[in-house]
Amino acid sequence: MSFQEIAIPREVPLMTLSQCVLFPQAMMPLFIFEPRYREMLQHVLEEDRIFAVAALDEREEDAEVLETPYSIAGVGVVRACKQNPDGTSNLILQGLARVELESFVCEEPYRRARIHQVLSEADGSEQSLDSIQPTLLTLMQTQMRLGADIPREVLKFLSSIKEPENVLDLAIYTLCPSGRFKQELLETRGILARFEKFERALRTQIERLKLDYRLKGGLDDNSIGNN
Repeated sequence: MSFQEIAIPREVPLMTLSQCVLFPQAMMPLFIFEPRYREMLQHVLEEDRIFAVAALDEREEDAEVLETPYSIAGVGVVRACKQNPDGTSNLILQGLARVELESFVCEEPYRRARIHQVLSEADGSEQSLDSIQPTLLTLMQTQMRLGADIPREVLKFLSSIKEPENVLDLAIYTLCPSGRFKQELLETRGILARFEKFERALRTQIERLKLDYRLKGGLDDNSIGNN
């Protein structure tokens, strides 16, 4: 079954995890050990292999106790699963789409939610959207020259993707630390608006890397450009 052929169900099992933001296309490794999620996984593998992952909304009081999720989450399909002798499982969940949680259908034996897909908005010209990939690659290369720990395989992989939004979402998933900002980017529907927020964050990181590099080795501002 290809990525494009997978329909998004109206109701899915839901995992709520702290600092865990799933983007479309991204490959998320998960370790399943809680009894309720073991049961969930068993049912998922017997059916359509699809469930959603929502980040815990830690702004809310008693969020951990109530497992309060953000309303915008990611839904994904299990691409690979290794079941261990002790009953736990290691799996790879591939993001399919952004979704909004409408309501909880049940809490036992695991949480299920009613959802609808959230579509992105092409809020820029074709030219501005086409500039997303080369701009991101240039910024990543600058970071790498300044000592950022970005594997060259990531750069090569992102270079091979043609769809601007897919490049953007995979770059965010790979490079942006988990937390409120990553969730904010997941929730930003405009592709260009999402890119501009992420670009500003990357440029800020470059300035920090340049400062650190100068402090360590006397880097001249002219030595490495900001692109």
